[in-house]
Amino acid sequence: MYESLKEATKFHAANQENWCGEALAEYKHEVFGIIKERNIKSILDYGCGKAKFHNILFNNSKVPGSPTVSIVGYDPAFAQYSQKPTGDFDLILCVDVMEHVQEDKVDEVLSDIFNSYSGHVFMTITCYEATQVLLNGKNAHYTVKEPDWWKSKLQTYTDRCTVIFQTRPDRSKITINKEEWKPNKKTLDKLAVNHKTLDETQIEKAKLLND
Repeated sequence: MYESLKEATKFHAANQENWCGEALAEYKHEVFGIIKERNIKSILDYGCGKAKFHNILFNNSKVPGSPTVSIVGYDPAFAQYSQKPTGDFDLILCVDVMEHVQEDKVDEVLSDIFNSYSGHVFMTITCYEATQVLLNGKNAHYTVKEPDWWKSKLQTYTDRCTVIFQTRPDRSKITINKEEWKPNKKTLDKLAVNHKTLDETQIEKAKLLND
């Protein structure tokens, strides 16, 4: 097990409420668009974290327009989803994952994503440091590069992927949770009164539960 994967595994074990897969909710409109456009029936969420948003986003009658698809999670850093899936998937999601991979393993992981599976890939990559520090003292984003660097890595796969680059460090001031995100009644009650301690991403996620 290489260093960044080992540290991610330790971070998951020590932080039960972090890395829950909440970034998937942030990109739900893009994902739903691909599902509709390509008539997607099966999804692999590669690097899914704790995958707490799968049931909210997919096959959920409370969310208008929620697609009916089968979704499988894979994350080698989290025991519940560490068994690598096999088979065919129409769509592979890789949301806010690659920046967590150490630089000398980036090519290997990209090859695994694109060569192990034949479906279209939707990928997001953050190009600045994380707000989280791992247990070894390193930033959670092991590989911080400009989009052009990532594009050179992805040039072999461009006909099979849709990629979004996040390049604004000030975005972290918006997306960082002011309180740990938990889809619970307390957060929903705050939403109902437009409580000022809810940040934009929490409001977005709470709407998913409140629809």
